[in-house]
Amino acid sequence: MINRRNFITNLFALYFLNLMPKMACAFEIIAVRIWPSKEYTRLAIEHLDKNIKIKYSNEKNPDKIIVDIFHVKVNRKNLSKLIKVNLKNTPVEKISVVSSKADHSKIIFYTSPLTRARISSIPSIAHYKERLVIDFIPHTPKDRLLSFLKEYESAKKLNERKRLQKEVKKRITIAIDPGHGGEDPGAIGRRGTKEKDVVLEIAKRLKRKIEKNPRFKVYLTRNNDYFVSLRNRIKRAKRANASVFVSIHADAWVRPDARGASVYILSDKGASSEAARWLANKENLADLVGGEIVNKNSEIAKTIFNMSTSAQIKNSSFLGKEVLNELANISRLHKKTVEGAGFAVLKNPDIPSILVETAFISNPREEARLKNSFHQEKIASALNNGILTFISNSRLRL
Repeated sequence: MINRRNFITNLFALYFLNLMPKMACAFEIIAVRIWPSKEYTRLAIEHLDKNIKIKYSNEKNPDKIIVDIFHVKVNRKNLSKLIKVNLKNTPVEKISVVSSKADHSKIIFYTSPLTRARISSIPSIAHYKERLVIDFIPHTPKDRLLSFLKEYESAKKLNERKRLQKEVKKRITIAIDPGHGGEDPGAIGRRGTKEKDVVLEIAKRLKRKIEKNPRFKVYLTRNNDYFVSLRNRIKRAKRANASVFVSIHADAWVRPDARGASVYILSDKGASSEAARWLANKENLADLVGGEIVNKNSEIAKTIFNMSTSAQIKNSSFLGKEVLNELANISRLHKKTVEGAGFAVLKNPDIPSILVETAFISNPREEARLKNSFHQEKIASALNNGILTFISNSRLRL
């Protein structure tokens, strides 16, 4: 039993312990990855510390972005992971770390002038632990002479376009969306093949095939290894005035014997099967895996089904059937009918949209085929034939 003297002694000890500053622990960095693109460069610091407290600021002369991380110290081993990252083709010129005498560390990013930053702390998901994600957005200075010349050239092209419109039929734009990218590898096969790499290669092959016909123009939502959020994939397709949207993926399952291709569309009546629901939920997590904070009040969340008309879903079904028929000629089908579920990337109002799972990358045999350039050509040809058949049979004939 605790007597009164011991109780008072313990109470004073607890009081003074609370007054003492917290000891800083080591900031355990697992990996540092960087993904340059024209729009922004994403730097992801994967670490083991949950609920880290951060703040950031900008300073001039020289330009730098400073990230303060409280109650942690960056030791020599973790420092080397930061400073050895390849900064080529990014707005970041140098990285340094300062551990203050207090209980926090500063990561200093020396940047090109007027670079802005967007910083997020991403909780652990999929195969990733906690991540500190920093997007460096470069400044693009406006050159008055260059702007004038661009406006002049645009006016010339507009007049030329108007003249040619009477003679030439309008080109149809097809949006091809290679899934995942950058920080989000997608599914990974047993031999280390990444979904993001395979689908990008297929998309580029498909673009070349479609554009052999001068009536068609292809817009790729990404043309390199960087991440594009689901919302921005939709926005990019709209901005390109796309008439068709095809998202290319490679499936994965816990059992390595699962195989075959599938085609999915958006459903306004719930998922057509448990497998379709599971897949849609997995694909819809791409933003979080890729390093984006998912805002529940975002545009995608607001436009679940009300933006996608029944006509869009009907046309998507016709497109899906044509593509599925062509895929049946080159490979086994996992599902012989077009499946439906709530895929966020397919919520494209008025644009027929499908998601194609080309094969199971988790199946060692299909993984090998997906890596094979000859088989990639066959997939691209099947997609090309299906898309063009749909267009020729639809109102898109202009």
